[in-house]
Amino acid sequence: MLRKILALTIIVIILPPVYLRAGQGDEFVFAQLKFQGNWDPYPGAFEQMYYYLTNTTSISMLPERRVVELNDKDLFYSPFLVFTGKGSYPEFSSDELESLRRYVEGGGIIFIDTCGCEAFEASVNRTLSGVFPEEDNGFSKIPDDSAVFRAFYLVDYVAGRKMNAPYLEGMERGGRIAVIKSKNDLVGIWPRDRLGNWEHELTPGRPDQRKEAVKLMLNIMIYSVSGTYKADPVHTPHIEEKLGR
Repeated sequence: MLRKILALTIIVIILPPVYLRAGQGDEFVFAQLKFQGNWDPYPGAFEQMYYYLTNTTSISMLPERRVVELNDKDLFYSPFLVFTGKGSYPEFSSDELESLRRYVEGGGIIFIDTCGCEAFEASVNRTLSGVFPEEDNGFSKIPDDSAVFRAFYLVDYVAGRKMNAPYLEGMERGGRIAVIKSKNDLVGIWPRDRLGNWEHELTPGRPDQRKEAVKLMLNIMIYSVSGTYKADPVHTPHIEEKLGR
């Protein structure tokens, strides 16, 4: 219970304009952005994420995925937003870009999974340049000692269904990583078929590849409610001891 209270307190302090909806309480919300294009390449992923998060951590999570559009008022009741897809998509309107900007500036965190699709990533980069035109460099590599990699698990390496890049990219706003981007198809590791088998093979298929990808995805979700908590100096000696430093 104390951990739930702490997580809720952090949301209230760090994310003031992104509200908790009535009936939502302190439950974690998994929201996914819907747009004109292939916005939902892995419909079965959420069910598995829900199972892992609720059975591995003490975080309470809404049992249903929240699907939102940029003109949807529920966007601002969803502190964690997944933006994924395959293929390019039409440009968002200026009003939609402004809504996304207000969402991020208000404390929301966006997780972008390009699924290893270059066309989708190109569209995403255009979108973010429209949201933050003042950004000269756009995305940059998230450092290895970031709280993203230690929010719950200590991640050994950046994995996913495809090993396209050994790093995550991010954009900082107000001293926090507000946008996180993976090129490794993290969402694609989750779906199972009716017999419980994994639907999609891994590339190149390292023995611990799925385990590390699961750890990383859970860390990203937990980071959205805990922020830089695990980067505080009080945690550093314990983390370094676990890392063998």
